[in-house]
Amino acid sequence: MRLSLVLLPLVLNAPSPVWADGFEAAVAASREGRHGEAAAVFHDLARAGDAEAAFNLALLFATGVGLPQNRTEAAYWAWRARLADVRAADGLLARIWPLEDTARRDAIAQRLEADFLPLAQSGDGAAMLQLAAVLTVVREKPDLLRAHAWQSIAAALDVPGAVGARDATLAALPAPDKVRAQDEALIAFRDWCIAQDKPQAAACRVVLLEPQAGQEAG
Repeated sequence: MRLSLVLLPLVLNAPSPVWADGFEAAVAASREGRHGEAAAVFHDLARAGDAEAAFNLALLFATGVGLPQNRTEAAYWAWRARLADVRAADGLLARIWPLEDTARRDAIAQRLEADFLPLAQSGDGAAMLQLAAVLTVVREKPDLLRAHAWQSIAAALDVPGAVGARDATLAALPAPDKVRAQDEALIAFRDWCIAQDKPQAAACRVVLLEPQAGQEAG
């Protein structure tokens, strides 16, 4: 009953049409007491990128309904949802995060990085910002230089929100690291452009024509 009440707002908000049928089937299964079946469907949807399904899967792990109760798995899926802007995940994360075991926390960060890095490398701007958030917020020891590099690449690709995120990360760096961060970001952008089969970003032409740009970093 508690889970059904928690799930109700997501039903009212309507999931993405891409996953709507499966999502509604999972909600119906949960309401009928078939929580394990609901968990399986939510898991499939979450792995495919449905952020609301990821949140519901996190709830099932957190409450131990339909799945063995597991705070680590709940945290992982809650972060998958939150990094995709499911604001409802904030309340769950406030109860279960951070994990006291720093090794488990970093293990979650590594899983999330493995999720987003291939997408970021392929040019998914949203994944670049999600990866940067993992590096700054989820990790036990933030990696601000790498986060700034990915945010800078996203900003060069005109990804919404990237400029503000990049500037906030740069502001958080110690003064001696700020210029280094910008040099490393320029190198990272050039490397990213080189790795693309057919660079789509006009800015790639600039850095590829200036091969020495940023080389004085370090």
